[in-house]
Amino acid sequence: MMERQALPITMCGVSTRESRVTRGRRRGVELQTRALSELRQRRILLGVSQSAVGAQLGWSQAKVWRAEASTARGPTLIELSEMASVLGLELSLGLHMLDDGLRDAGQQGLTRRLRAVLSPSWHVVAELPLPGPAELRAWDLFLRLGDHRVGVELETRLRDVQALVRRLRLRERDGGVDAIVLVLADSSTNRRLVGELREALRPDFRTSPRQVLGALRAGKRLSGSGVVLL
Repeated sequence: MMERQALPITMCGVSTRESRVTRGRRRGVELQTRALSELRQRRILLGVSQSAVGAQLGWSQAKVWRAEASTARGPTLIELSEMASVLGLELSLGLHMLDDGLRDAGQQGLTRRLRAVLSPSWHVVAELPLPGPAELRAWDLFLRLGDHRVGVELETRLRDVQALVRRLRLRERDGGVDAIVLVLADSSTNRRLVGELREALRPDFRTSPRQVLGALRAGKRLSGSGVVLL
């Protein structure tokens, strides 16, 4: 059984943490401010005036000043790259996986099918972040029955079995739940691959689909983690 950890406080089923859009905006502002500060420092180090930089870019001195001050919306990504190049630097940009992102219509339908199965005894929270102050991952659904906690992951289509297994292993380690239920859409592709998936998840995901669904319908504790098709 996995050790339970403290979970973030929620109100009306919604996490108090910032939304994805808010997080993205904040991160964008931080990166832009940092880049502009470094460009300004580089210009000063080179002993180059704002007017000289503007002449190279075809900008006015005032536009360079506004860019460095990051007023209004600030320069575009292309303008930042141009400024960097003029000052002998090169702008780099990278993307890093933080969470699973938006859910498609198929996954929303799968969520509705699972909710229809659940006993009213279960307390259900959607998109509940995993424990930890800097944690960005979230359970698709989080179920609670007294002190019994279940994390639910929803998958409409199995594509990379090994990648999914790795993700679930990390959630076993970090999720702070007693059991995990992986819910797959009942499709021909998923039926073909579910045996391989269950084998890869052994011995931890040992609870049969009938036992998992029976406990969810009856509002009873799960004996362990499992995989079901809906």
